[in-house]
Amino acid sequence: MESVLKKLNEGKLDEVRDTAKNYLKKDRDNPEGWFLLGMVSHEKGNEEYALECFERALYVKRTEKYHKAKGISHMSLFEFKNAAIEIKKALEFKKDAETHFMLAMALMFLNDDDATKHLAEAYRLKPKKTKEMLKGFYNVFFKNDKSIPQKEKDELLSAIG
Repeated sequence: MESVLKKLNEGKLDEVRDTAKNYLKKDRDNPEGWFLLGMVSHEKGNEEYALECFERALYVKRTEKYHKAKGISHMSLFEFKNAAIEIKKALEFKKDAETHFMLAMALMFLNDDDATKHLAEAYRLKPKKTKEMLKGFYNVFFKNDKSIPQKEKDELLSAIG
């Protein structure tokens, strides 16, 4: 499975899709097949189908990975309430820095005060990784946003460190 996820990270989406389809050809209820198909769909920007795939994987087997993936798809659709619900379910399985960070970001968009608590927990668990994730988040959501004055962007980036 690690080699398949490596291919996903390398952008070899067709190979990952073929692997997923092979899993599902052997067993229509293979949760990893549905998960991989969902990840390929997510990478291609087809979030609606990705959500369907993650839901099928979760129907067969509830795991942190599947809930987190579903949460990511909801975030991509700016469905932050649904994202927070899924990411909270992922935290029931595993309390790691990445999951706390993801929940903090979803809650931030919902103006929920718990966002700060989850960001602090992510930082407590892995300070360096949390700073990297914050920089990535900044690059995606704020860096090219023309509605935010450059001075504010510079302050935000400076605060990240």
